[in-house]
Amino acid sequence: MADKSKQGLSLLSYRLRIERVKIKEFVEAIGDPNPIYVDPEAAISQGYRDTPCPPTFATMAFQEFTGAYFKAFEELGIPLEKVLHGEEEYEYLAEIYPGDTLNCTMTFESIVEKTTKSGKMDLITLHTTFNNQNGQEVIRARSLIIERK
Repeated sequence: MADKSKQGLSLLSYRLRIERVKIKEFVEAIGDPNPIYVDPEAAISQGYRDTPCPPTFATMAFQEFTGAYFKAFEELGIPLEKVLHGEEEYEYLAEIYPGDTLNCTMTFESIVEKTTKSGKMDLITLHTTFNNQNGQEVIRARSLIIERK
């Protein structure tokens, strides 16, 4: 069962360096043909300072961050075999570019106990902020984790 006493605490921090090759690999993987993501000249001609990350790049950032989830579950006392992913939500606040370093901080936001026909569960909300190397918040992410009891 999740340790409710840790609600509101920052669980962990993580640093992610954004590399041009990772953006290119990601764009190729999702099949996005927009040249602004791989061609600096195309990006600059559209008003960007360099090739921006596509909006769904945050998903990759979270994949890089996945090990942190396991650490968070351990710190909260949640057995991994009881975890279900409920929901993921992103708020994009600024562009992310190659060379940026994102400082990510995960906070245990809330826990709500629910009883359903199939039994009891805790709905755990984790909030993660992504700030760039200048301290500017670029993404807010909220994850809903379900712990079956």
